[in-house]
Amino acid sequence: MENSYVYHLETRIDYLERLLKDNNITFTPGEDLDLHPHPVSSSDKPHSPISDAKHRVNGHGSLHLQLPHQENHKPNHDDTSEANSLIPLDSSVSGQATAQSRYLGSTSGISFARVMLSAVNATVSNANNEKENPRSSVKPEAGGTSMRDSFFGLHTKPTFEPAPFPDKDVATRLVGFYFEIANPQNPILHRGEFMNIFEAAYSDNKEERVRTHKVLYMLNIVFAIGAGIFLDDTRRFNNNLGEGQEKQAQPEEYHASAIVQLEGCMNSSDKSEGFGDGLEELQAVLLLASFALLRPVAPGLWYIVGVAIRLAVDLGLHYEDRKDIEAGRPEVGEFGSRQQYARERGRRDWTRDFRRRLFWSTYAFDRGVSTCVGRPFGVTDLVITTEFPSIIDDDYITPEGFLPCKPSQPSYKYVSHHYFRLRLLQSEILQVLQYQQAQHARSGGANATNPWMLNNLPSPFLSQHGSFRSWRSDIDARLGQWLESAPTKTQTGVAFSTVIFELNYWQCIILLYRQSLSTPPQFEREFNTSNEINDPTAMHAKEAIGDEEKVFLKVAEAGQKVLRIYRKLHVVHLVSYTFLATHNLFSAGIAFLFAIWHSPSVRRRLVSDVLPKSIPD
Repeated sequence: MENSYVYHLETRIDYLERLLKDNNITFTPGEDLDLHPHPVSSSDKPHSPISDAKHRVNGHGSLHLQLPHQENHKPNHDDTSEANSLIPLDSSVSGQATAQSRYLGSTSGISFARVMLSAVNATVSNANNEKENPRSSVKPEAGGTSMRDSFFGLHTKPTFEPAPFPDKDVATRLVGFYFEIANPQNPILHRGEFMNIFEAAYSDNKEERVRTHKVLYMLNIVFAIGAGIFLDDTRRFNNNLGEGQEKQAQPEEYHASAIVQLEGCMNSSDKSEGFGDGLEELQAVLLLASFALLRPVAPGLWYIVGVAIRLAVDLGLHYEDRKDIEAGRPEVGEFGSRQQYARERGRRDWTRDFRRRLFWSTYAFDRGVSTCVGRPFGVTDLVITTEFPSIIDDDYITPEGFLPCKPSQPSYKYVSHHYFRLRLLQSEILQVLQYQQAQHARSGGANATNPWMLNNLPSPFLSQHGSFRSWRSDIDARLGQWLESAPTKTQTGVAFSTVIFELNYWQCIILLYRQSLSTPPQFEREFNTSNEINDPTAMHAKEAIGDEEKVFLKVAEAGQKVLRIYRKLHVVHLVSYTFLATHNLFSAGIAFLFAIWHSPSVRRRLVSDVLPKSIPD
């Protein structure tokens, strides 16, 4: 199968059209682009899945299609209703009304929750049809955290056939991609420890070969991430193979091989190796989230990250007070206690660093996904006391403690630390924008009849500044400092492309300024946008003329940069058009077009010769 969404969607459409033809059901041809719903009386047409689907077209043009074999299927209440409650549908982002208003984050350009919900429903329906209960064998571990909450929904049956276990050459290639590109962004795995597992799984001595549920899950999910990093890499690799060489499977096939091992991995009772206490379960969930960044998998990235952040908080990873390190200090003169303390201190340093890297990886996922969909975070910054993990490379971090390392030694952790700094800035931006939206809603009467709501609490971020504009100017400068201090490839020692830092910077600029865009008068008159809860003009006082032009220029420049960088990444096959990437492209394109249309000065500065000259000033 081609490694692309377009091929998958085209194949699915062909199947559905054949299904309609076989059942003598008429449908609009693909050349007809009119997707607006037309009211149809129930007496006009016979009951069918397609007519049901047409009634479920909403203001976005989204279509929930119920397949014939699902028509009379009653979803399991525990699975489907819970999935529905966890992934709320979006309300209309335009002036169009919907039958049921649902919450949509204020800074979300588009919502992909609907797509995720479809994935959950489809998977749950398939599982129910096969009379499988994905939670039936999950048992809480004695003395530890119950894994029911962290496990529920994550091992849903994949739609791809599991891949055969690859030979060592193919596996080494995929593992290399993971540690050069993916792990530097979120340091979920310690490279040395993972390579020990890898070598044990590929041992030439079959008696010493170790391929437990945990090992097979870890290896296959890393293979899946490695295979999914470069667009169409599997096809290109297989096309260049010589005779007799083993082919590389699709990312989804390696993911399917991992998922069938996930239950055994979660329920493993062998804690003689590793950390235990839920840390390795969180590690497994984060690896699944890493793959969900690259490919659409059930139950969806938003849900997977939600499981991860709750498990991290349940394990207390957001909080540390150094008591774990200071405990057990020996008394002076105690025979043998200094050596014993040194060993214990080394073990605690190792464990604490592992906890830190898992927490900040979880934090990065939570902030990245929540920023995209415009929803509140899983844990507030105000209660986090956990330090960043060590900056030194994994070669110098051992179970016995940290080894001496030169300050100039390259380390992929420079990428990790820089990303963590960005997520903190994104967290601040989104919380301020959501605070502004809440204050606007309260000024319109929200919570006015509830005396127990504390409606006048100040924002901890805005309280340090005299105004919203002052805060915006300050964090704009901090974003610029972040970009200027980005690490180089010489510092990181890995193949991770530093141009991705620039991409993230411009996306943050759009996030920061998008809500301050003013609505053109002709649009306000036609659509009454001032009545919308997400109307940016209603959020703040009217921008001064100079500030208004600055906002348009900032947004236009940022949108243009994002589109160009994505183009560069596409040329080198270093981008997969996932939901997040599509969201970013859509938001950047809309912001750019809006700014150049509304501002004559921006048009004069940014519009190239390839765009029409007839746009009126």
